[in-house]
Amino acid sequence: MSTFTAFNPRTGDAAGPAFAEATAADIASAASRAASAFEQWRRVPARDRAKALRAIGNALIDARDQIIATVDLEAALGDTRINGELARTVAQLHGFADLLDQGAYVEAIIDSANPAATPPRPELRRVLQPLGPVAVFTPSNFPLAYGVIGGDTAGALAAGCSVLVKGHPSQPATSELFARIARAELAKTAGGADVLQLVHGRTPETGRGVVNAPEIQAVGFTGSVAAGRALFNVASARPEPIPFYGELGSLNPLFISPGALAERSADIATGLAASIAMGAGQFCTKPGLIFVPDSDAGREFAHTLASKLDAAPIGVLLNENIRHLLANRMQATMLVQGATCATDRDWPADAGFRAAPTLFVTDATTFAESSELREEHFGPISILVLSEPDQMKVIATELGGHLTGTIHAAADETAWAGALADALAQHVGRVIWNGFPTGVAVVPAMQHGGPYPSSTSSLHSAVGTTSIRRFLRPVAFQNMPEALLPAELQSSNPLGIERLVNGVRSASAL
Repeated sequence: MSTFTAFNPRTGDAAGPAFAEATAADIASAASRAASAFEQWRRVPARDRAKALRAIGNALIDARDQIIATVDLEAALGDTRINGELARTVAQLHGFADLLDQGAYVEAIIDSANPAATPPRPELRRVLQPLGPVAVFTPSNFPLAYGVIGGDTAGALAAGCSVLVKGHPSQPATSELFARIARAELAKTAGGADVLQLVHGRTPETGRGVVNAPEIQAVGFTGSVAAGRALFNVASARPEPIPFYGELGSLNPLFISPGALAERSADIATGLAASIAMGAGQFCTKPGLIFVPDSDAGREFAHTLASKLDAAPIGVLLNENIRHLLANRMQATMLVQGATCATDRDWPADAGFRAAPTLFVTDATTFAESSELREEHFGPISILVLSEPDQMKVIATELGGHLTGTIHAAADETAWAGALADALAQHVGRVIWNGFPTGVAVVPAMQHGGPYPSSTSSLHSAVGTTSIRRFLRPVAFQNMPEALLPAELQSSNPLGIERLVNGVRSASAL
């Protein structure tokens, strides 16, 4: 039996006992149990599923002390960050519960029959229904909000899907704790504890086995481009391909105008340094590319930003693999002719997995010619590019897909900013004005997912209640007897939900 051990990022020491790598038989058994549980869970009324989600959220609050101790041992995030992420995790569960209570998420649509139409039109009633068992791959950088009972799992459970989680190998004890808490609450429902399954593993074979399990009908993934694309290919190559909702890499370009530098250069540098260093640069929305005017003001800004990064705390990376990959990426960047490291600190050589915030400065020509500078540095590292403002729109169209794009401009630069915003909107999921991309609001209007490679499906968000749409599929019923219709489509509207009836929104009975 193959086993693996998690490590404390602060010390590099083992953070707990060895965990068993899931075998093919383990995965098959978990997928089978998830499929059986789905048949019960999908029939649980939405408002009862809402009660279960709230109960899980409340149970997480009750287990706060144990959660903090377990997460901090494996992820070294500290009490403040863990408490904040726990609050977000609970809010996500309660937010989906509210959505279920309202009921409109099923997008019920009723179009009456019209025999006089040419050709005659039958009665059609359409509703969204749960897709089936969903596999969720948890990342290391958000062990709560994206973890075993994080946004993907919460959305899938809300939709009526069962979930098979492949826990992250850096945080197996955290995964076990959250699964145990959630399963205890699910056991009190008609769906049963098996609605949520957990397997452990760190090998590619385990990940492929989860995606290939025939019972799995969709995958939620957060991680690297390499791992995500490999699993996306597996999902697409199945005899019956399934949707793969992957959040992969993003550079989150940030553009600064001459006017913005003139008005508030120091303030922008302060906010940007904090955004780069936040979470040791391991946020998916870290600004990894910064474009400033190729001018004396731009070069002075680069110097100021580098100084602030040199004064920022040295971050703890989540695991040894992240540190190894980041160090290799750093070495490759240092070899790029025309790119200069503007910060002064060396990385610490003591125990644990640490990295000093680092800024590289280059020019637009070097940036255009170097693929290395357009690769994600997953850690507290950013590339600053000195470029002419007129070049920035062109650059924005050549960067590929990203989660976010940010513009800092003065009020009288609307023509320049408007053209840049229009270009960015074609390549990112969220356009930000005079702000910073870190800090993702968990609200319905949030779009967290842009064109590839930031995500494998820019049609959906991975954050907020609209993310539930990933785990639902539409079914239309034609001329169906009233008694055989789902409650959401029955003429009496027994659930009292808002529906689109003959093109008009209404919560009334027909």
